[in-house]
Amino acid sequence: MVSLKQKTVSGVLWTGVAKMSMQGILFGVTIILARLLSADAFGIISIAAIVGMAVTMVNDRGLGTAIVQRISLKDSYLSSVFWGGIVFGILIFFLFYLASFPMAYFFKRAIIQKVVSVMACGFVIGALGIVQKSLLTKAMDFKKLAIIEMIAVLVSAIAAVVLALIGAGVWSLVALMLGRDIMTIPLLWIFCPWKPGLHFSWREFKELFRFSAQVLGNDVATYVISNTDITIIGRILGVTLLGYYSWAMYMIKIPITRLSGIVSKVVFPAFSSLQADLVKFKKGFLKATTMISIITFPLLAGIGLFSKEIILLFVGEKWMPAQLPLVLLVPMGMLKSVGTIKGSVLMACGRPDIELKWNIFYFVVLLGAVFLGTRFGLTGVAAAFTILYLLTFPVIQTITNRQVRVSGREYVDALIPAATAVLIMSVLVAGFRILSASLHLSSLWILILGGLLAIGSYFLVLILFFSPVLQEFVKIVRKPKTKMVMNQEKSNTLKNGPESI
Repeated sequence: MVSLKQKTVSGVLWTGVAKMSMQGILFGVTIILARLLSADAFGIISIAAIVGMAVTMVNDRGLGTAIVQRISLKDSYLSSVFWGGIVFGILIFFLFYLASFPMAYFFKRAIIQKVVSVMACGFVIGALGIVQKSLLTKAMDFKKLAIIEMIAVLVSAIAAVVLALIGAGVWSLVALMLGRDIMTIPLLWIFCPWKPGLHFSWREFKELFRFSAQVLGNDVATYVISNTDITIIGRILGVTLLGYYSWAMYMIKIPITRLSGIVSKVVFPAFSSLQADLVKFKKGFLKATTMISIITFPLLAGIGLFSKEIILLFVGEKWMPAQLPLVLLVPMGMLKSVGTIKGSVLMACGRPDIELKWNIFYFVVLLGAVFLGTRFGLTGVAAAFTILYLLTFPVIQTITNRQVRVSGREYVDALIPAATAVLIMSVLVAGFRILSASLHLSSLWILILGGLLAIGSYFLVLILFFSPVLQEFVKIVRKPKTKMVMNQEKSNTLKNGPESI
């Protein structure tokens, strides 16, 4: 029988493979599209991404969370969630369709209405796979989920590039975002044997929706917060400047949503199964925090240190207005990357209400900060965003830590290895940049030589001063390479229904 630890580690591996592959594809496609399209097109899709984020929120973190969190569920409950989810998706589609008209007026671009309307179809499409995806997640069958995600991303990426080459403009970006949902659904139905019955019970749906409503309520608050800057910049500074800002934020979010999201996605079902074992819960939480920081801190620092070279070599000089905002957003990105698992911790503890209350408060202060920042252009917005996050992160993280009896010292200790290595790495790279200026090195050589220096110095510090942590990291990465087959009991669960899930 495969242990929870093995499932979790295997889940991290397969989710990691999927996310890394997806991010590699998406990064490459985004670079190609950035060269083919204008900043204006990226600004428009950033506004439409408000809908895309809502689609992801409802389909991935809505009704399905109750299925994952519950220890056991009857098949009738799943059918009720399936049919109720479709109705829910249709209702939200019509709400966003109606909202598309005032959105186009607000941002002063008529095409936004059409783009938002098409993007809203994702609510209905995604609802067709909520239960199947939740069952695979609950069973921690991340190998199947990884295969599904990789195929869906690859197909949508190819479609986006083809459309851009034939002059489809912003619609190529729509294809990139919506195409994944369209491809994911048939694959979920193929990989998950469960099929809905002709059954719906309002009582059963309402029972599961109570938990999901708290999660959704929190996600709505997070959703509003995440789009506050986009809305204000798009309205006050214009769609083109929004395009520059969105690209900078995209670069920061690569490690946050893709890499740290690997761990966040896996630890929720794992933490949920450890609700009664606080010692293991606490240990797993601290270890996850350390592992995330070891991956994301150097990546984000590297993006900031080599921002100029990245822009010039990959997307072109026309994107240089995004450089300074990109650098200013790096500290925020670091803290946000390790903060991604706080939602999983609070949900597993049955306290998603804490994050909801916090996000309502955070939204109010963020609104004022972004408005103030717009007076100084994109640089002002990025600085305001980062300063606010640096001031507020310790508060919500302390509240979260208390739920699993983690002290402030223990949490800081979990971050020290990556933070120390990144600090030393940054000092050495800064010295190299001063030297490279006197040697008149090209951007390519600065990126190559500086990158090698950054990677070498980072790992050298970990080896010299934090070898146990590095060994643990290597152990986690290597262990799943041994053959680990899911037990027959789990397979029977998916084949015969969720009674025993």
